[in-house]
Amino acid sequence: MHVHRKLIIRLLLVWIFLSVLIGAAVFFLEMRKIDAYVAALALEESRDFERAHGRFLNNPDQLHLERLREETREHIKDEHFIAVKLYNRDRELIAEANHPAVRLIEEKISRHRLDITLIDDVHFRKFFGSGGQIFVMVQIPLKTTGQETAGYFEGVYKAAPRTMAEIKNRILLSLLQVVVIIFFTALVIYPIVLSLNRGLIRLTGDLFHANIGMLKVLGGAIAKRDSDTNIHNYRVTIYAVRLAEAAGLQREYIVCLIKGSFLHDVGKIAISDRILLKPGKLTDEEMAIMKTHVRHGVDIVGHYDWLKDAADVVRYHHEKFDGSGYEVGLKGHDIPINARIFAVADVFDALTSRRPYKEPIALETAMRILMESRGSHFDPMLIDVFARIADSLYKEISGADDKLLENRLDGLIDRYFPTGHQKRAPG
Repeated sequence: MHVHRKLIIRLLLVWIFLSVLIGAAVFFLEMRKIDAYVAALALEESRDFERAHGRFLNNPDQLHLERLREETREHIKDEHFIAVKLYNRDRELIAEANHPAVRLIEEKISRHRLDITLIDDVHFRKFFGSGGQIFVMVQIPLKTTGQETAGYFEGVYKAAPRTMAEIKNRILLSLLQVVVIIFFTALVIYPIVLSLNRGLIRLTGDLFHANIGMLKVLGGAIAKRDSDTNIHNYRVTIYAVRLAEAAGLQREYIVCLIKGSFLHDVGKIAISDRILLKPGKLTDEEMAIMKTHVRHGVDIVGHYDWLKDAADVVRYHHEKFDGSGYEVGLKGHDIPINARIFAVADVFDALTSRRPYKEPIALETAMRILMESRGSHFDPMLIDVFARIADSLYKEISGADDKLLENRLDGLIDRYFPTGHQKRAPG
């Protein structure tokens, strides 16, 4: 249901975006067509004067002038033209008529008029009045049958109300067609995209499970070198997650903690068994080599994007709260929270579990050792939180077999692991 809703929202946004984008393009194209249409109407009206072009070849007498002026007034009366001027071939004004409405747009007319002395061809300039009314400034030379210039016509054409209504209806119809076509296109592709999305979710799920499997196998392989079993990784991860929950850590950071807990010692793959499995105390030289497992681990997880957020635990889980740890020597809250949490869980499990070189110790002794390191090795706040849950957690986890621990760990993975990108844990 979540996938359906998300897909519908995305298709709706795409529909709106494309409707606006394509609608704007259609509007622009329609306006270009309308410009040409209105200009053609204005040109057709103005050509009525060409039948009288002969009167412009010579200076007209008073009778001819009166007839020309009457013709200009007739053009004003039908309100197609609201301003008309006639010039002879010497570009001298010989007749003029103006509708009262001209006063309202005189400034715009002046702005769009060219000097008549510059007119050698048809000149159109469209502009808008109040309410979106379309006007066209028309300036054209009037020709004789021999294509000689007989005079000049200048007029301001006003699109008729019927023409304006046709223009608006045409634009609205075009925009409506765009919106409807895109909408039905979205309806058609919805099941296709949904099917592809389901396939992608399946592939993502397969990849997610493969990543989790790789995490378990890699972490388990390293743990077995140390203790002949990967049960240590299960226990320490559960301990760390339960402590993180008790401390109120945000769920997205617990995802990073789970990865880091599995892979905290991945760098030990580069440490020889002679040192790693030595039953006695390590020499200073051997300890220096052992400490390099942190650097090796960071190199390993840094080569895979999905594991990079495990680096906080891998790099800093041997740091101590008082700054005496390795390998950077961070102190206090400069140590990332995931590393501070894991340090408590790791040491607790190391104390209470059997290793090739030691026997487990009792819960009470282990907790006494942890409390003694409160503020030196461990974050005091985390030790106090762990002390409240240690008894019940130990009884639940320490004696559980591999299968039970794996089931509980899988439950944590199912609870916390999303398949998306994770934020880095805060320091």
